[in-house]
Amino acid sequence: MKTYCCNGIVKEVPYIIENFEEFQIQEMVGSKPINRFSYPGDAINYTLDEKLVSLYDTFRDMIFDDTNQYYSELNILPIWCQEAGQNSDCSVSAELFGEWISKNSIPNLYKHLYLVDCQFLVGTVQNLLCAIEDAFINYYRAIANFEMEPRYTDLMNPNGTIRVLSGNATRVAAIIETYFTKAYSILDIICKICYEIQFIQKDFSKYKKTKSADVLWGTRKKLTINGTENTLFEHCDFIKTIEAIRNEIVHNGTWELNPKIFIRFENGKVRERFMLFPDMVQGHLATVRGRKHFFSSGKKVNDILPKIHLEFKQRLLNTIELINHESVRQSK
Repeated sequence: MKTYCCNGIVKEVPYIIENFEEFQIQEMVGSKPINRFSYPGDAINYTLDEKLVSLYDTFRDMIFDDTNQYYSELNILPIWCQEAGQNSDCSVSAELFGEWISKNSIPNLYKHLYLVDCQFLVGTVQNLLCAIEDAFINYYRAIANFEMEPRYTDLMNPNGTIRVLSGNATRVAAIIETYFTKAYSILDIICKICYEIQFIQKDFSKYKKTKSADVLWGTRKKLTINGTENTLFEHCDFIKTIEAIRNEIVHNGTWELNPKIFIRFENGKVRERFMLFPDMVQGHLATVRGRKHFFSSGKKVNDILPKIHLEFKQRLLNTIELINHESVRQSK
């Protein structure tokens, strides 16, 4: 089975690794494995999924006092109530949707529409989690399968390191950029979820937009969960790093003008492929006036990304568990 190592090398391992001694991603083979990829700490994915699913129920129970009544009404609810304006496989236009909800006499229609809108936020977090999981895995796959263009052959030092700038290097960098932008989007959406729960809608005399429609990560100071340790809302260098990298990518295009892959050779054979992680100071990019792209620390993306990935998911899990706990207490 293909096993992608932290040093950017892929190797064949003839057995399933059950106890990882170091970071590796193993690609499973066989007849439709439940999980195609396995790596140290990935068991948290199951718990995260379970807790996110429970958020659907959390919103349901906060909006509907009677669960039996909710399911009774749901059984006769037209499909467009849940799909229109949410999914591309529903062809209902905005004009038609507006007309239908204004003239319809469905019991508790506006309450159902609000619930769907809140649960849409949960589904978005699930999709974003899939996106960062794919980006995380694909970084190691892409760098391990990185093909050096023929023009670099003459630059090879049998016991040295070369820097490769190419379209392939840019594509690998794009995977990392996707990771941090999607991770930050999770911060935005979690902020919206917390806002809806803290300021849950009570008036269903008409269909209103969600209270969190204009809420983003930057407005989290209004939330009671803000500043809570070991969650995404903790004031710490870890979250600041996610913010700093994402902001640099979004507002300035990239974290490096010319993305490159470093390839280290020993006796003429590739022993390591990696990208460098920018210098950070207390969660901010090391900066001297307009210069923000310093790489003096020698920290490698290969080494730091697993730590970021696992800590981010653990903080997300802690956040969701706290949201569920507080919502139960709030509804009593």
